[in-house]
Amino acid sequence: MRLARIVLAVTGSALATLLIAAGPAHGTPIPPGGGGALAADQPVTVTLTLAAADPSAVQAYAAAVTSPGSAAFGKHLTRQQLREQLGADRARIARVTAWANRSGFTVQGLDDTGTRLTLTGTARAARAAFGVQLSTQTRHGVRALTASGPARLPAKVAPDVQAVTGLTQRVAQPLSVRPAASVKPLADGQYCSTYFGEWNKGSVPQKYPAGRQSNPICGYNGAQLRGLYGLGGSDRGAGQTIVIVGAYHQASTLVDANRTFAANGIPALPADRFVVKSYAPPSTVQGCNVPLWNIEEALDVQAAHTIAPDAKIVYAAAPDCTQLDETVAKVIADSTIDTTIISASWGIAGEPNDPSYLQAVNAILARAAILGVGVYAASGDTGDNSAVEGANGTSVLFPAASPWVTAVGGTSTGIGANNKPTFQTGWESAANRLQGTTWQRLSPPFIGGAGGGTSSYFDKPSWQAGLPGTRRSVPDVAALADPYTGFLIGWSSGGQYRTSPIGGTSLAAPIVASLAAVAQSRAGGDTVIGLAAPILYARAGTGAITDVGHVDAGIWTPAINDSLPAGDYLIDLDGGPQSLRTGPGYDHVTGLGTPGPNYLTALVS
Repeated sequence: MRLARIVLAVTGSALATLLIAAGPAHGTPIPPGGGGALAADQPVTVTLTLAAADPSAVQAYAAAVTSPGSAAFGKHLTRQQLREQLGADRARIARVTAWANRSGFTVQGLDDTGTRLTLTGTARAARAAFGVQLSTQTRHGVRALTASGPARLPAKVAPDVQAVTGLTQRVAQPLSVRPAASVKPLADGQYCSTYFGEWNKGSVPQKYPAGRQSNPICGYNGAQLRGLYGLGGSDRGAGQTIVIVGAYHQASTLVDANRTFAANGIPALPADRFVVKSYAPPSTVQGCNVPLWNIEEALDVQAAHTIAPDAKIVYAAAPDCTQLDETVAKVIADSTIDTTIISASWGIAGEPNDPSYLQAVNAILARAAILGVGVYAASGDTGDNSAVEGANGTSVLFPAASPWVTAVGGTSTGIGANNKPTFQTGWESAANRLQGTTWQRLSPPFIGGAGGGTSSYFDKPSWQAGLPGTRRSVPDVAALADPYTGFLIGWSSGGQYRTSPIGGTSLAAPIVASLAAVAQSRAGGDTVIGLAAPILYARAGTGAITDVGHVDAGIWTPAINDSLPAGDYLIDLDGGPQSLRTGPGYDHVTGLGTPGPNYLTALVS
């Protein structure tokens, strides 16, 4: 279906490049009022990640079950088997439970993985039990609980507890971006393009060859997105469940989605195939950007349904932006959902300098891999993160940096009039402004790009043995992400329905996750891919992955951001404005590349 021509018009925020900031996490509600020390009687929720009888066995089995060629490859466990074989033993649970009760906590119970013990109590009890002071701090606009240091446990239970989380909250940010727009419609072809190069402002200098310079994309439609990844009419994901983890839930999501699908050439999403799960009561955390999370929900749902229109979509709604990781853990432990695929379009920049937190989240992600749950995490929208407020050098996002997720980077992609790609390159955009008759780079030039780099915490997994260095490299694979070549999304704000092309690795993650659903459906039976990354590295160079190289191409736009006046700007695609740039083979923008012609078959063969 071809979209009607849309005249470019100004939106309120120009390019919404999200500065993803490391902040607080886990879900104790913060009440309204001032910050400072937490009142002694303030409720506190703490999660203890208990050690398995043999802590090394969890990592060993996760590695074996996800390694092609291993005797255990694909032999995923059930939750009952996971509890019995790799959960905490009864003596350990009894010791920690008794200590928690003596310390003034109420033990809420052990989760279905046999790993996570939830305690509720007061700030007074937490200070005494864990030897920390608790306060609230406002970071990046969000008031969050903060502990004065790492939790300390008495010697009698310290060996039983792998990690303590909940005393410091960490803020996750959604990873969607919208392009800037124009002041008003003018002559001279100032229209957005329904395919790359359909409209190209000819009165400005042509830096790139014919077909490689275009006006911004109006927002690719359903047929274009499906055509980009070579999906046929029968590739619909029937019988599969895609779990999207986000924050908050907007009541109009399904209505908005179906209104957009009608314009986008995609069949409606039936109400019985859209399920919303909430695992906690409403939160009082202040400062989370609820409207942005609502857009994120719309983007994820609409992208997933476009790729896999017959799949069931479960939206797992965290009660606020500090409980995304907690919600992932609850999804993994929830036996009422047939979870084999999780899409996570959010992240925490800089890999928090908190080993206990990283161990706790990584432990549940390792168990997800053992259960056969494939987690697809967006790599970020601020490149190497060196320009993020408070950054101290380059960094990667978490949970994308975990070796138990498939990290998804991003591309800038031209799709032609026949719905097939004309080019794909890495999404690392640099901006120029027309000065006289010459394009001059802005300072700084970076206006958005896929995240990537090497972890500061996690060692390189065996399936990345062919890459340089000793640490986990991000990302693994890439999909459409550039908002200037983005996907058309519709959502409601203030009761008004609106549409816009939207990108970010928030778009790329559900695309790749939903392709896994299509692959599992194609294979039929009880086929489960689980952790996809090791399979992709094993299949590199076979047609499963199309290597993404640098392509000289650009997009004219009449605006870049709120701080600069409207005019003539040119975006250099894969312009190398930071340390990241696309190159032959593996790179830190697109990973191994983008799904190729044999991708769906390779995942399940």
